[in-house]
Amino acid sequence: MQSIKKVMKQNNIFFRYFSPVAALQKLYAAALVALLSSSAYEAEAQVGEPFIHDPSTIALCDGKYYTFGTGEGGIWSEDGWTWQGGAVRPGRGAAPDVLKIGDRYLVAYSATGGGLGGSHRGDVLTMWNKTLDPKSPDFKYTEPVVVASSLDDEDCDAIDAGLLLDPTTGRLWLSYGTYFGFIRLVELDPKTGKRMEGNEPVNIAIDCEATDLIYRNGWYYLLGTHGTCCDGPNYKICIEGTIRYLTATAQHDVIAKPEFTGEDAQLWRIEQLTDGTYRIMPKAVPGTEEKLALVSLGDCTPGLAPFDFNSDNSKWNFRQP
Repeated sequence: MQSIKKVMKQNNIFFRYFSPVAALQKLYAAALVALLSSSAYEAEAQVGEPFIHDPSTIALCDGKYYTFGTGEGGIWSEDGWTWQGGAVRPGRGAAPDVLKIGDRYLVAYSATGGGLGGSHRGDVLTMWNKTLDPKSPDFKYTEPVVVASSLDDEDCDAIDAGLLLDPTTGRLWLSYGTYFGFIRLVELDPKTGKRMEGNEPVNIAIDCEATDLIYRNGWYYLLGTHGTCCDGPNYKICIEGTIRYLTATAQHDVIAKPEFTGEDAQLWRIEQLTDGTYRIMPKAVPGTEEKLALVSLGDCTPGLAPFDFNSDNSKWNFRQP
C-alpha cells in the first residue's frame, strides 16, 4: 500500500501476468500483473472500514497503526489489516503526513485550495503529539505552525505534505506541491517542527503531486503521482516490454494500441471487491454510456461486458510471475 501515502490517480502501471479467476491466460502474447505488492502472491480484501481520502504514511504507536486523511481525523488498526475510524487529527485541511521523531509524532497538513476553484493560496502546517492514541492521558496536539506557503500568483500549491527524516544526517525535509506547478523542498527543524531559519524552498520537480521522500541504500527517492487530481483512480495498462496500451472499443472488444493518447477508453479503474478479487473497468466505452467491465470470454479472450459479481470471468487476481 504505497506506505499508503496519498491516493493514486491515473498512474503508469506496468503489468506482467494478469489472470482471471476462472483460468490463467495470456493476453496479446504478454500476460499482465499489477505491481501492487512486492511480496504478496495474491491480494485479499482488507476488512473493517478502510475508507480514507489522501491517507498519510502509516505510523505505529503503542502497538497500533494510525493513518490520517483529508478533512479531519483518520483510521486505526490493531493488526494493520482490520481498520476502523477513530484516529484524531484537528485542523481539518488536506493530505496530511505523520512521522515519529524520537518519542513524539510530527503531523503535517495543508490548509489550501489546492488550485481547485482557481486559488493557489495555501499553507502547510505542522504540530506535535506525544501519542496518536486519543484515549491516552498524554494525547494533546501542540498549536500548529506554518512552515510553507503559496500565493494565488505562485506556480506552486502549498499542499500534499511529505516528510523525511534523513537517517544519515538527522535532517528533516518537507516536500509539497501539486501538478499545478512545482514540487518544492524545504528543511524543517527536527526539534521544533518549524522551518529552519533562513531556509528557502527549492523547486525539485514538476507535473506531479502527492509526493513523498524515502531513503534507500544511499539513494534519495522522490515519489510522486502523475495524472489528474480528483478524476478517479484511473490507470494506464501497458503490455510489458512494449508501448502498447489496452484500449476499449465501441465493439466491446479490448485492443492494444501502439501509443497512449490519454483518451478515456485507455484509462482503467481497478477496484478491489469484498472477496479479495478485482473489478477492472474502462473509464468510458466509445459509443455507449453503459458501464462495462473487463471480462474473460470463454476463459481465454478478453472483452467488455456488464459486470457480474457471481461470475469468476468478471473478476481478476494479481500474481507475481
